[in-house]
Amino acid sequence: MSMLDFAHHIIAVANENDKKITNLQLQKVMYFSLKDALKHNTFTKEQTEYIYDVPFEVWRYGPVVRKVYELYKPNGASPIVENEHEIDIFKPINKSILKYLDEDPFKLVRDSHEEKFWIDNEKYISGWRSLISYGVDEVMG
Repeated sequence: MSMLDFAHHIIAVANENDKKITNLQLQKVMYFSLKDALKHNTFTKEQTEYIYDVPFEVWRYGPVVRKVYELYKPNGASPIVENEHEIDIFKPINKSILKYLDEDPFKLVRDSHEEKFWIDNEKYISGWRSLISYGVDEVMG
């Protein structure tokens, strides 16, 4: 499993529930649903480290997985429409995924800006991005 698999799973959940998802929204849903999975012990730290093959980075709009962002960048602010399928390992966090899909993505951006790791590293953002990576511990908060 990988962060790209996680992104595909979230897109599948969105599509199966008739919810639109943009690249910005995907990034925030990935971050906050993974954070919830760690917080509620849905995934162990070891499972998360296995999934977490490409880290979130500190960007202007909050945590972003660069590889996933680049893949969906051509969509701009348009919804991502792909024929993806849910992946069993991620199904236990579908409730969190759906919760964050219903949130305003800009509220999630603001929420991510209130977290200590982002605040401590905002100064390293050049333009819209930085190379500062979140470790699993930073995602856990």
